[in-house]
Amino acid sequence: MNVEVQGVSVAYETRGEGLPILLVHGWTDDRHYMQADLEPVFDAHPGWRRTYLDLPGHGDTPAPGWLESQAQVMEVLKGFVDAVMDEPFAVAGSSYGGYLTLGLIRAIPKRLLGAALLVPDLPAADGSRDTTEQVTLVEDRSAFQDLAEDEEWIPGALVEQSARALEEIRTYEMPAIRASDSEFLERLEGNYLHQGALAVPGPAFDGPSLILTGRQDSTVGYRAAYGLLDEFPRATYAVIDLAGHWLGRVERPAVFRALFDDWLSRVEHSTVI
Repeated sequence: MNVEVQGVSVAYETRGEGLPILLVHGWTDDRHYMQADLEPVFDAHPGWRRTYLDLPGHGDTPAPGWLESQAQVMEVLKGFVDAVMDEPFAVAGSSYGGYLTLGLIRAIPKRLLGAALLVPDLPAADGSRDTTEQVTLVEDRSAFQDLAEDEEWIPGALVEQSARALEEIRTYEMPAIRASDSEFLERLEGNYLHQGALAVPGPAFDGPSLILTGRQDSTVGYRAAYGLLDEFPRATYAVIDLAGHWLGRVERPAVFRALFDDWLSRVEHSTVI
């Protein structure tokens, strides 16, 4: 399905019935990647109406030439919420989607049932990130004998190398990367940071929350997320060993799914229909 938001035709897909939840994917990803990560949890945890969108410049949502700042992307996202989401609703965002989700929490906290930040990108005010060194703790070079030119980065990005991890990335990440609008993303990188009220901690968000990070995440790190704990007094915060930015279906899927399932349960227990 598509909905027109400020002149942007936003592609999205809704699955299931029950409590509404918005799932926001990361940089160069699309809704299919989020579905692959999270649908196994929802299969075992019914009762949720899941809405997955493609952000501008990703998947099936185009990015018009005038779209060039995070503030504009946030307005499109909030417009999508107004047009599509029943209220109140829960929200979960991964990586860059986690950064946008933090903006939503600070902008519309009273409209949310709960929030999950999954390996969230949390740049400092100067745009820097407190990351760890890139490291591979479990090597399996035999899994990478037939890499395409644009796949050569994959082995070094994995904390735990395996043929399974490569296949998962090939199936869901690579099509999204190849389809993403690189010109738009380059424009957005120059205006990436939240501005104004979204750039600073707001009042404590009292909904059930989840903050998941990878101990070996060399892309966004884990330390910045610790600084959110006062803002999220009902957050489960976890730093998962043997996981980098691929924490989820690719790295440590069992612990990822258990913690996400627990968050869904906590939201349900706090909700009166």
